[in-house]
Amino acid sequence: MMLPEWVQKHKTVGKEVRNISGRYYLYEVTSKYDPAKKRSQKITKRYLGRITPEGLTKPNREILKETMQQVSIKEYGATYFTLTHCSNIIELLKTHYPQEWEQITAFAITRLFYSSPLKNVQVHYAASHLSDALKDAQVSPESLTKLLHSIGLARGRMVEFMKNFIEGSQVVIDLTHIFSLSEGVISATLGHNGQGQYLPQVNLVLLHSLEKKTPSFFRLVPGSIRDVSTVVASVKEAQLSAALVIGDKGFYSELNVAALEEEKLEYLLPLKRNSSQINYAPTRSGDRKRFDGFFQFDERVIWYREQKLKSRADKEAGRRVFLFLDEKLKAEEEKDFMSHVKAKKLGAEEYFERQFCMGTIAVITNCSFRAQRVFELLKERLEVEQVFDTFKNTLHADRSFMRDDLGLQGWMFVNFVALLLYYRFYDLLLQCEVLDKYSPRDVILHLSRVFKLRIGEKWVLSEVPKSSKILMEKLKIQISIT
Repeated sequence: MMLPEWVQKHKTVGKEVRNISGRYYLYEVTSKYDPAKKRSQKITKRYLGRITPEGLTKPNREILKETMQQVSIKEYGATYFTLTHCSNIIELLKTHYPQEWEQITAFAITRLFYSSPLKNVQVHYAASHLSDALKDAQVSPESLTKLLHSIGLARGRMVEFMKNFIEGSQVVIDLTHIFSLSEGVISATLGHNGQGQYLPQVNLVLLHSLEKKTPSFFRLVPGSIRDVSTVVASVKEAQLSAALVIGDKGFYSELNVAALEEEKLEYLLPLKRNSSQINYAPTRSGDRKRFDGFFQFDERVIWYREQKLKSRADKEAGRRVFLFLDEKLKAEEEKDFMSHVKAKKLGAEEYFERQFCMGTIAVITNCSFRAQRVFELLKERLEVEQVFDTFKNTLHADRSFMRDDLGLQGWMFVNFVALLLYYRFYDLLLQCEVLDKYSPRDVILHLSRVFKLRIGEKWVLSEVPKSSKILMEKLKIQISIT
């Protein structure tokens, strides 16, 4: 092969030039004698770069490595603390993904800190302690794309990893949607979400452990499917010994309840206020003696009554219906409603029609819990809604640009790991009783202000801002150069 002079000069001992689609690339090669073939066999050792008339352009990974060696200041505090405080999660990644754990960890952390898309991960990686702590992580867009595809191919490995976070029988299950306009994502079908939007979407089924206060399992299902079958399939794949399904008002139907009971699943489902299952006689009378009793929840007085079931089928299935009255909620709803009456957006007659159901919450369940525990579990469902809020508003993971279903599965797994990291921060704030003052995002922000500086051949910590120091003292966080 005749080579241009500017290419030929790079073809030295141990180097090979390859012409690929009219472009020239340089590789380091060697040879080894093959006894079976009784001749030397060429071995390609590594790619050295692309040859141009201007010279040799090194591979991106080498350029990145050289750039990182020149950086004299890097984000340190948030990365250092995440790697140490969340070491149990990272160790599980090492166990289940021994070859890819550094890539997954680096990607998940940049998702958590910056909601970073694939194209920016390499930039964040180079500017932080990640590039020193996880030196072998391949975080170029091309490498991460291959990573997500390989993760998506092995759903079984994902399941085995997630089983480590399932504990006890108290598991909440819920659905949310992920938009995807990629034609290659076959599971993205047109469907209505909770906001009434009719778009190509995939549904995320999420299991949440109430005992561990953390997300524990996820599945992706086509966007057109939003029924109890997704719950049943998720329980089976997670191999749960028991599960408590706590849904929203839109989940209750006779068919859904019957399907859950057929699978011997416990459920706790709030009812819409116009449900025929609810008897408002206790609230219409205004006599609190018509209730079975009361309890206190979050400094509120909650009245309750277990109502008589109307059908024989309900009784035989062991179903129970509770009516709760929250006096504070009733006052808030009345105030809000009357403001609309005053503004002439609603009429007084509408108030008279709704007055007896204001401040009420009704629940149907097949559990044996007492009324107070039923109410507490219903409120704990808000934790799941908080998980989804984090997923959408903190990680911005509800819109995917993955090109196919396998890539989407990998993308969701990385975001699931980021959620696990987030809730380790949440748990710390909960234990230190400062959730009313700080959020996990605040912790990340304050710790990211702690940098490490290269002075000579050593790295030293930068000065810590006063506000960051106050937070670190409250959380008993210590940052050190090791």
